[in-house]
Amino acid sequence: MEDLLTSLNTTSIASDISNTTTNTVSSVKNIDTITNSTTSTTTTTTPTIINSENDKDILIPALLSSELISNSKNSMIKQSKEKGRYVVAKQDIKSGESIVFREEPYVVCMNYKDPYERKICHHCFGLSSTTSKSMTTTPDFTLHCDTCNIVWYCSNHCQLNDLIYHKHECFTYKRMQSSSQFDTSCKTSIKLLLKLIIKQYLEIKDQSLSLNPSSSIESKEVRFKDILTLETNLNKFSTQRITEFRMISKFIEKTMDKEFLKVICPTNKEVIEFQNNLIKLMCILECNSHDISFTIPQSTKSSYEYFSIGIGLYYHSSMFNHSCTPNICKVIESKQHPQPISTEKVQYSGNFATHSMIAIKDIKKDEEISFNYIQVTLSKVDRLKKLESSYHFQCKCPSCIGDVNNKASIKSHSQFIEKHICKSKTGNCSGILFPLNDNLICNICRPIILK
Repeated sequence: MEDLLTSLNTTSIASDISNTTTNTVSSVKNIDTITNSTTSTTTTTTPTIINSENDKDILIPALLSSELISNSKNSMIKQSKEKGRYVVAKQDIKSGESIVFREEPYVVCMNYKDPYERKICHHCFGLSSTTSKSMTTTPDFTLHCDTCNIVWYCSNHCQLNDLIYHKHECFTYKRMQSSSQFDTSCKTSIKLLLKLIIKQYLEIKDQSLSLNPSSSIESKEVRFKDILTLETNLNKFSTQRITEFRMISKFIEKTMDKEFLKVICPTNKEVIEFQNNLIKLMCILECNSHDISFTIPQSTKSSYEYFSIGIGLYYHSSMFNHSCTPNICKVIESKQHPQPISTEKVQYSGNFATHSMIAIKDIKKDEEISFNYIQVTLSKVDRLKKLESSYHFQCKCPSCIGDVNNKASIKSHSQFIEKHICKSKTGNCSGILFPLNDNLICNICRPIILK
């Protein structure tokens, strides 16, 4: 493990998402990625803006595949000393015609003590629902772990499938609850880190049991070794932050099952380096993870709140760079379960913390594909400060070139805001509008529900 960690690629640029959030959790983000994609063509006419003021259901087409396609039809990875790994268009991409990229998380978890922790399945991220369309009044899921009382499920099927992870994290969760040395956001980071090292453990076990160990190496699936190639920005974190990471690593080493740790650290050298390796993994998560944010319907048709309810690590999405005038936007997909929940196997494909990157304007062949890691309606000074402090880079997009009073950058950003930012009358939304089936859909104030 140490050999892989010490050879991390340190040239990539930070990147991640989220437009506007209320109640966002502390962040983690960066970027580096491939691409996948399936395309869906539609006839483009004068679009109608659809947001929470309209009483319509907006559906992501069910025909889209959630499988990763490394040989993408419309995008590819390039690398340079200045940008690190980044994504460009293989061919012309029309606004609203293409899902540029679609990916499920490598690891994902709910925020610790999230207000909606009992209304969203901790395994499949399916939403609890009733005919009222209000998440605030829906009944809680009842299935949960009786030992730690932290994880909740929509069905026996999800609880059983999550056991492969939860049996290794449950004791640490229980100890974490009573610990006063970590705040809520830090405990969320601990949850995600646990998922990551459990993923490593399971891959090691799978390979040791495999009749053909080389088959896992040849697989196109994302593996733990791929995660180790993501940017760490280790030398850019403050001493205080590294100290916090070290406290977390000591806590995990103390609470994790010793037999579990022996699989991850089979040699004395790896045992000694375990805490340092965890610190590097936390840097990777801090620079590359994404908030999982849903638009939660409230008690009235025109009422909504946009909540960060979890956090996930998306390997491929880490390769898209940031721009304050992006040409794609990110949509988190969710699924509503009917009430009451059936004890039978839940029928749906994939994890519904899946996100899609959707083209919001025409993209030319060889043009870089980028999305926004932060709220683009912030002032230039605030955007630059946020990107520097959270993602450790200086933005050089068309909206940020030159000094604060640069007329070209001011004009570029104003034009983008006017054309692509939601101006919902129901609240201060500032989400990004994307075309879908002759409509303009806000990626924040309109829930995207798979049915």
